[in-house]
Amino acid sequence: MYSSETEGISQDNISAELHAVNLINMPPFSRLNPRIWFAQVDVQFQRRKIRSQTSKYSFVLGLLPTEFSSEVSDLIDNVPAFNAYDHLKQAIVQRTSLSDEKRLQQLLHECELGDKSPSQLLRYMRHLAVPYKVDNVFLKEIWLQRFPTVVRQILCASSQFLDLESLAGMADKM
Repeated sequence: MYSSETEGISQDNISAELHAVNLINMPPFSRLNPRIWFAQVDVQFQRRKIRSQTSKYSFVLGLLPTEFSSEVSDLIDNVPAFNAYDHLKQAIVQRTSLSDEKRLQQLLHECELGDKSPSQLLRYMRHLAVPYKVDNVFLKEIWLQRFPTVVRQILCASSQFLDLESLAGMADKM
């Protein structure tokens, strides 16, 4: 079992950190981008001066929905003696992130405009495309396919004069 003595942090400091942790208001965990979620959590830890691996571990574990905590049950049943939070964070990111295959499938077939603005859709598609180093020409083609024919024709006519971000901005105004 992990203990505060292992970290060299006093029980008073742990209590103060646990109180500070209770003041943090975080968005719910999302499988869409666990790395970004952890970046938000880490900023909150820094702002509240929470440095204890135990406090961080406990906080994150308390936020995880059951379907995600089962992904790291090995680290729950056998809490690492050192750097418990770092181990938990790494495992959650690795085990709950979309696989490259699923990202590609979403990029090519499942990305829909829906309630998103065209620029939001483009950013999401860029996020999905990261592992593949997709160039802007290919990304523009699959992005344009998400629009109705009339909108696509207008955007295609303008695309020779505008970069992809400007094109997305133009589409946002339509």
